[in-house]
Amino acid sequence: MVVLPLTVLGTLVVWLTYEAIEGTVEERLEKEIELVARAMRVPVERALERGDLDAIERSLDAVFEIGRVYGAYVYGAGGRRIAVAGEARPGPRDQIEAVELVQIGEELGRYAQLGGEDVFSYFVPLTGETGRIEGLLQVVRLESEISQRLARIRNLSWLAWIGIMVLMLSIVAVGYRLAVGRHVERLEGSMARIESGDRSHRASLEGPAEFAGMAAAFNRMLDGLDRMSSQLAEQRRQRRDMERRMIAQDNLARLGQFSSGVAHELGAPLTVIDGDTRRLQREEGVSDDGQRRLERVRRQVARTRELINQLMEFARSDRSDPEPVDLDRLLQRVLAGLRPECESRGVELDYRRSGRTSVRGWAARIEHALLNLARNAIQAARSRVLVRLDVAGDGTVAAVIEDDGPGVPAEERERIFEPFHTAGKGQSGTGLGLAIVQGVAEEHGASIRIDDSDELGGSRIALVFPAGAP
Repeated sequence: MVVLPLTVLGTLVVWLTYEAIEGTVEERLEKEIELVARAMRVPVERALERGDLDAIERSLDAVFEIGRVYGAYVYGAGGRRIAVAGEARPGPRDQIEAVELVQIGEELGRYAQLGGEDVFSYFVPLTGETGRIEGLLQVVRLESEISQRLARIRNLSWLAWIGIMVLMLSIVAVGYRLAVGRHVERLEGSMARIESGDRSHRASLEGPAEFAGMAAAFNRMLDGLDRMSSQLAEQRRQRRDMERRMIAQDNLARLGQFSSGVAHELGAPLTVIDGDTRRLQREEGVSDDGQRRLERVRRQVARTRELINQLMEFARSDRSDPEPVDLDRLLQRVLAGLRPECESRGVELDYRRSGRTSVRGWAARIEHALLNLARNAIQAARSRVLVRLDVAGDGTVAAVIEDDGPGVPAEERERIFEPFHTAGKGQSGTGLGLAIVQGVAEEHGASIRIDDSDELGGSRIALVFPAGAP
């Protein structure tokens, strides 16, 4: 696309230049013979007029000494050869041509053969004082000399063409390197770095506008690939989370079915055991040690009933349509039921009202979740529990419960929502309370956040309902 047109153009320029120089040089060489012939004309005419052949021959010999002249000849009016200077001798045919040229009486230059040599001859008529043509002067130059001169010019022209082409190709190579090659290599280097794993690398925008635009488009492509990779990674993460939730929900559903059956089967025997134990306590003759044992049996029965109730709640699934739920009123009712337990434990329960705050959902399920969260905080607190409602600018509502207890270790914050996990509570809990909270949160599209309490120093747990949920 570049070298071939330049080569054709350079060849054409050199050829046209050679043609012009060749014509000029050839014309100049012919002109030299013409000038020599005209310079000889006057002395030869005078000698011819006097009939002085010696003077004619001396004039011819003097001109012949010029290296560029091959021969000089003088013809009489009848075409007869009078004087000759040079190695070649005109033959009969040349003399006949001389007669014709004498009759024409004009100066003439032409190429012909003389003595077997290709020559260029210039003819000048010789006139007397009356203007009558008295003879003819012929000055000859070898055509080979002209050809050799032209051949040297031709060779120099081709050498110049070679030099020009080398120069142009060098300029093209250097120009390509500066304007194209180094920028292409830089882009290739960027591609190699990205291929080796450096996904954060971006191509430099230096260089001509075309390559800067190409580098910018390349960078935009990489940015798009990064965004696509991030989206695919996020989709894979969400799919894994969904799969885990589906598996967990499936396991919980199976566990709920099993728990519902066990709770139903245990309900009747526990009622019988509790009733018989109560009657035994009222009978006379039971020792104090027996009364203590019977009371311990009733406490274990009550604990088992609580576990059954938790199992029933855990297995429960409310299929009714969600309704507006006033969290403020719901929390007041929950905390009112927990105040006797707080008094027995010596825990101060503080509720900071935020006005009427509503979410959509199932009131019974939310109430049970809040009850479990508040009861866990009361059991973990040393002296104080703080409950409040927070409303964010995006419409989310958070029920926040803080305590001044020992807090939840970071490594336990994920496991405490597993069913039957009772770390930090010994054997006093059923291990289903927070699992129920987790299920309620998932039903309502809510999230649970656990961190340290800045105000009380213990743990802080928040049940965050999104705007318009579920």
